Order: sequence, then C-alpha cells, then structure tokens
Amino acid sequence: MASSSTSTDGTATPVPLQRSSDSVGSKQATLESLTNTLSKLETDFHALNVSNSSDMNDFQLQTETELTNAKKARQLHDDVVEYRNAHKDKIDEIKSRIRETYPNQVAQQLSPEIQDQIKAEVQACTKDEVKIQFEKLMPISLRQQLDEINGQLSTVKNAFSNSEARSSNSSIDIVDAVTRKDKLKPVLKPDGTKSSFWPLDLISLFAYDPETVKKLLKDYELPIDKAHDTNLNSFLGYIGIKQQVV
Repeated sequence: MASSSTSTDGTATPVPLQRSSDSVGSKQATLESLTNTLSKLETDFHALNVSNSSDMNDFQLQTETELTNAKKARQLHDDVVEYRNAHKDKIDEIKSRIRETYPNQVAQQLSPEIQDQIKAEVQACTKDEVKIQFEKLMPISLRQQLDEINGQLSTVKNAFSNSEARSSNSSIDIVDAVTRKDKLKPVLKPDGTKSSFWPLDLISLFAYDPETVKKLLKDYELPIDKAHDTNLNSFLGYIGIKQQVV
C-alpha cells in the first residue's frame, strides 16, 4: 500500500510505504506453527489408522478362532450323539450281560467246594454280626444271668450223667470183671468232658502204671497218695465201684 505527497506544481506524487520487519517475521512464525501442527496431525492420524487396523485384525483373528472351536465342539457333540444312537442296542446288550448273564455264568462255573466255602463265610459273618448286635442290645446284667443259668444247667446235666454212670459201674464185680470184661461207663470231669486217660474197663485200669493213675486222679481233681493201691481205690470209689483193691 502507498501514500502520496504534494509537489511544488501542485501535483500529487506517490510515495511507497516501508513494511515493518517485525510484522513479516510474526507471520512467518505463524505459518511455520500451522505447518508443524498439520504435520503432527497427519502423523497422529496415520498412527491411529495403523493401531485401529492392528486391533481390527486381532479381533477378527480371535473371532475366527472362537468360531472354529465352537464348530469343532458342535461337530464332536454331534459325532458322539450319532455314535450313541447307532450303537444303542449294542450298548444295552453289553449292560444286560454285565448285570445278569455274566454273574449267573460265574456262579454256575464255581465248583461245589467254593460255593460251600462262600456260604460258610457268609454264615460265619452273619453269626458274628448277630453276636455283636446281641451284645449291644442285651444289658450286661441280663447276659450275666443267662451265662449263670447256662452254667447251672451244664452242671446239673453233668451231675445227672455221672449219677447214671456210677449207678451202672456199681454193678461191676472186680473179680468177675477180669473174665467178663465189663465196660466202664465214663464219668465226666468237673468241666463236663471225658478224661483222655479214662480206662475202657477194669483190666485196662489195673494195667496202668502209677504215674498214669496219678494223671487220671489229677484230671478228676482227686487227692493223690504215694501208695499206688490207695490211688486205685480212690478212683474206683469215685466212679461208683464199691469193692476195693486189697
């Protein structure tokens, strides 16, 4: 832009204006700042586009993987269902054999001895279990009373049996027994059992040595003497024979 001045002849002569150096420098700085800003914006937009493209690719890849896995799982489920339906009759037949046929075949193939052994084991286990439950249910005092009654019954039975044996033995004559070989009717020991040294007859008794006679007396809890004849007479009297050895 230019200004004007008046000459001596009265005409106007244009005079050029001088631009300020400060104004020009400020404009250049502003232009450079805008250029830098635009350049930064372009860089940011490029980075944003790259990031979005990478995220989109990752998301697409993950989605495709999940879809593939889901398809595989569905296909596996369908294969199992198809196999089960196709072999249902065969599976049911195998189950039936396991539940019914095979146990019967095993039982039929077991030998009678093994079957008897199994039955014996079952009975033994049942007996033990009944005994345990019986002991739990029955009061101790009542169980003691039952044991005492059984013991008294056993004592009475033994006493009755020994009474009959002594009565039978009392009819044996020592002299005649040697030739007639009359059998001695056993007299039970205090525990209700027969002595392992019980003589079959008087001939067998008289053939015992002194030590065997002492063992016989010990079984019946009879007093033992040093004299052999005394021990024989003690035993004879105990079993019901009235005669004595002289």
